[in-house]
Amino acid sequence: MELTKAQIEEYGRNGFLFFPGLLSAVEMSVLSRAVEEIAKVDRRELVREKDGATPRSIFNMHAYNEAFSRLVRHPDIVPPVTQLLGGPCYVFQLVLNFKRAFTGDAWPWHQDYPTYHFDDGMPKPRLVNVLIFMDEVNEFNGPLMLVPSSHLEDYPLPNIDTTKTSYPARWLPEKHFAQLARERGLVAPKGPPGSVIFAHTNIVHGSGANISPYNRSMMSLTINALDNVPTKPSRRPDFIVPSDRTPLKATTADCLTSLAQ
Repeated sequence: MELTKAQIEEYGRNGFLFFPGLLSAVEMSVLSRAVEEIAKVDRRELVREKDGATPRSIFNMHAYNEAFSRLVRHPDIVPPVTQLLGGPCYVFQLVLNFKRAFTGDAWPWHQDYPTYHFDDGMPKPRLVNVLIFMDEVNEFNGPLMLVPSSHLEDYPLPNIDTTKTSYPARWLPEKHFAQLARERGLVAPKGPPGSVIFAHTNIVHGSGANISPYNRSMMSLTINALDNVPTKPSRRPDFIVPSDRTPLKATTADCLTSLAQ
């Protein structure tokens, strides 16, 4: 897939593009099966809930699973991101977050780039978050909400207190968010599994708690421009933020369907 000029202009204006059902049901079944297999094995990339059994997050599956290794090179992902970044790129991070039915927690309004800047030494916000719906996202199960054009706001980077673990300064102050929402509005993309959002890492976003009976899991594949590599070692371990900066090259259209059984 290649983006049109109009789509690239829309991304520059709004800070995101949404493609419902971009990945097929067969492709998503391959990925779902891979997640089930990964979750059976205790490893440092797998974070479980307090019950010690339920998966909460899984990091960088592309480094140790064939299906996800192919996903990050999917021809419907790599070419559009390369266009948006204006050149070669690499996987900065891949994480799957589970927002379980009835118990999925809220995420306050924030931007992602401050984390990448302070924790990982990222010079500029020249990254794209490829957000992939693992489940159907509807109005009930805590959909991701975005503030269109908020990536254009020139907020100063917050002073983060690294002696604490919560990093409260990352969250956008309510008065700033309220003004943004009044001026720009809110959108909450909804669609079937395999729907994809290409989002600028400075767009303001958040999500409410999931008190519905429907799961809402989402992958965040963060891709960085090759000329925007971090200027210092990351504060986070390699299994959270990999040091591998191999340029991405798109593979074939059947990269996932060929793994279907």
